[in-house]
Order: sequence, then C-alpha cells, then structure tokens
Amino acid sequence: MAKYVAIIGAGISGLPAIKQCLDSDLIPICFEQNSFIGGLWRYEDISEKNKESYSTIYKGILTNTSKEMSTYSDFPIPVDWPTYLNYTYVEKYIDMYAENFNLLPHIKFNTTVLKVSILPDKRWKVKYIIKSENEEKEEVFDFVMVCSGHHSKPKWPEFKGMNLFKGEQLHSYKYKRAINFENKRVLVVGSGNSAMDIAVELTHVASQVYISIHSGKLPWIAPCFLKGKSQDSIIKSFPIPSHLKLPTDPLIATSSTINSEIFQCLAAGTIIVKPNIKELKSENSQIEFVDGTILENIDVVIYSTGYYIDYPFLEKHIYTGGDEIEQVYRKDFLDIAWLYRSIFSPKYPNIAFIGLAHRAGSLLPICEMQARYVTSLFKGSIKPLPSQNEMERSIHKYYENGLKKYCKSARSGIRLSHLPYMDALSKEVGCYPHPYEIFKKFGFNFWKLFMFGMATSIYSKDIGFYPHSYEIYKKFGFNFWKLFMFGMATPIKVALTNWRDSREDAKDATYTQIVEKDESV
Repeated sequence: MAKYVAIIGAGISGLPAIKQCLDSDLIPICFEQNSFIGGLWRYEDISEKNKESYSTIYKGILTNTSKEMSTYSDFPIPVDWPTYLNYTYVEKYIDMYAENFNLLPHIKFNTTVLKVSILPDKRWKVKYIIKSENEEKEEVFDFVMVCSGHHSKPKWPEFKGMNLFKGEQLHSYKYKRAINFENKRVLVVGSGNSAMDIAVELTHVASQVYISIHSGKLPWIAPCFLKGKSQDSIIKSFPIPSHLKLPTDPLIATSSTINSEIFQCLAAGTIIVKPNIKELKSENSQIEFVDGTILENIDVVIYSTGYYIDYPFLEKHIYTGGDEIEQVYRKDFLDIAWLYRSIFSPKYPNIAFIGLAHRAGSLLPICEMQARYVTSLFKGSIKPLPSQNEMERSIHKYYENGLKKYCKSARSGIRLSHLPYMDALSKEVGCYPHPYEIFKKFGFNFWKLFMFGMATSIYSKDIGFYPHSYEIYKKFGFNFWKLFMFGMATPIKVALTNWRDSREDAKDATYTQIVEKDESV
C-alpha cells in the first residue's frame, strides 16, 4: 500500500527529502511557500513589492565550507567551480540537483502550510492555502518531514533604550547589500559567521564599523588553523583591544567563526571591537557599553543575533518536549529541540525534522543523510526506532552531555558533532564506509586516499549505493580524482572545524568510543 509523505519546504533539506522518498518508493508531496526552490539560499532583494523577503542571505555571502564538503553525495558540485561558493553558484547547484532528479513535479509552489495536526489513527492532517486560490485545503499523510529550517523568526536582543535610539535598527535578515550603508557609522551586534561577514563587508563602504560581542571574547576563527598556524600566534600578531578576551574554551565546545579577513580589519582599525551593550540613548545617537565607553553618532545598529526555533504550523510540544522538559533545560539551553538523533519526536515517531542542527561542517550532506535515514525507517527497510522511553533517555543523555561538552549559547541545544553523527546515521542506513571494507574492495591506494583525504559525503556512497568517487579514481586516475575530491590537493582527513571531539575527550577515548558516545543522538 502506498505511503504518502508531506514535506514542508523545498530548500537544501526539502529537496534531498523528496529524492530519498522517491528512492524508497514513498510518495512525496512538498509544500513550498515561495515560487522557487532553494529556501534561504535563493537571494531576494527587499523592495517596495517585496518588503518582507523570506530569504536570509545577503549579496556578498559565501559558503563557509568548501564545495568538496558541501556536496550531496550522489551529485558532486562541478570540479571547476570555486572552492567557496557565493549564492549564485549555490542557486545554480540546487537547480541542477532538482532538474537532474526531476524533483519539481513533486512540489506545490506558492503554498503556505497553516497547520499540521495528528489524527486519532496517528496519521497527519495538513491544512494549507495556495496563494492564487485563496482557499484553505486539507490532505492526510502517513508521514511528515519538516524541512523549513530554523531561520525564519529573528531573535532580537533586549537593551535599555532601544525604543529611544534615533538611529536605524535592523536584524541581519534584512541586510542585503553593503552599498546601502555607504559613509555610515555602523555597529554590528553578534559574533557568529553572519556578524563577522557583514562587518567585514561593510568596511568597504561604511565610514566606520564597530562590532559588539556579548561574551567579551573573540570567537574561534577557523581558517587561521587551516593555514597551519595556531590561533594564539595569529591573534597575538594583531592589536587586540585590552578589554577583549581571547577564546579560552576548547574549539569543540564553542561555535567557531569562519572568516579570514577579520584580523586584517582589526589590524587596520576598519573594525573596532566593543563589549556588550549597556544602553542605547537618544542624545547624539549614543551607545554605552558595559565597560563604560560610549560611541556617538551611530547611524545604524545591525543585530546579527540569530533566530528562534519556531514552527508556527505545529504545536510546540511536538518539538520541544512540552513545558516540563522546557522548565528543566531552559536555563541552560536557550533553544530546545527535544528530538531523538536531532530528528524524531519520541511521542510522534512518524514526523521528522530535517536540517535542525548546528554543526561544524556543511549542512547539505547532513540533510541528505538524515533524509536517507528517515525514509529508510518510514519504508521499514532498517531496524525501527527504539521505544519512546528509550528515546527520551537518549535525549536526556544528550542534553546532560551537552552541559559538560559545550559552552552555553543560543544554539547549544542543537549542536552536533558532525562526523560522528554522520557515521552513526550511515551505520544505521547501511552505507557506512568501513575502512577494512574499502581496503578489501578497492585496494590499498584508494584506502589510503580515503583514510588521509578529505571527509567528503561522497564516501558514504562507495560502500552504499553509488560508488562515484571510486569510479572517478578508476577511470581517470589519481590526479583527476585528487582535483575532483579536493579542489586543492590538501591531504587532510578532517578540517579543523570537523574535529571529532575535544582534545580532553580524545586523550582517553578511542575512535570507536567517541562515535558510540555520539550515536545516542
């Protein structure tokens, strides 16, 4: 009997969800509120006709992971594309992926999902509205895959005097082009990738850029390590304001920022770092900071302070675990996603959340692997999920480990250890690339490349369904394979941002133990 799957969102998580449903003989129907695919990666400018852009990207954005690490496993990004992609390349790649696998016929465009509710028979009723018809409709599905991401509800900080401040205030999701801030004095609030990217981009047009960091500590700047130098030696080479602390937490415990230009801007004074804001004032557009310093004549404040996890079409307890769970963990985790393996609600195992993860690595292969795992479960081709109680215990363990392992942040409740997580799911699906199996099947040379090359998602297809990387190696030889897999011939297994665990954990844990510790999520 045919099984129907509602997929909400046709972005980087929704598209592989459609494909994996088709591969598993499930019938997907995808609901997309826009007239295009790609989600937040489809750039839209804000205009009079489009005052509320759904997109969160800005004109100058680049991926913060290389194309080799950002590809779907069965559709490699073209080898002649840049190592890091701007939005035009990402848009094109998404379009190519959808066209190659004929995904568009399964999408209802310009369709907003209003409500998803559970029925007595455990199926799901999806209420939606198509813009052109302006009429509410309902359909019933066996399964639901929520692929709408967690970047739709901006998170605004609360500072004294925000309502009195005379300058412009906006959230970073409204930021589109640097040219709009020409010759202005701009304060960017935040220390994540978007905050750093926007601050650096603004230095080319603004008269002065400041950046306020809530913690008072610089984030880890990952590319500095990838260039083979220690973070301490690089930071200390530049003039760092005396009040600003260097990062003291292990890299794995924090959210790193990937931007190679920030230190040059600090050295040149085009970006000046400030601590947390104490108060915004109306007089002379002043901003006072917790160290007592004051800036005057600030034209614009851009809050790059993240987003809430929010699914307005669902009852909140489905993905937060309910009031009791929130009361226990809310003080330590600002966002709660009470999901087994960061995917399944223990109480409702036939609804899955794809892409709800903060990770050190690319989200595309994670979304694809999650979708493969979910559709394999929906089809019944792999062992079923544990009982509700077992899943609840596993999530409790994950959050308790998170308190020890990660620093408190808005995203610490959805943090993942990228590679152990991918390994755990691939083992469940049956496509884990065991080193011994690779050696036995493909020989020593390919095994050596696998063990000491880049940890790309394409490997999960070698022992799984699509042996792309080995076929390229066999057909075209080592040099072309190296170009295909690496772009630049960087002989490293794992980029710094993908370390499997903190150095402290690694001292007393074998590789297997580290993986098993993360398999519980």
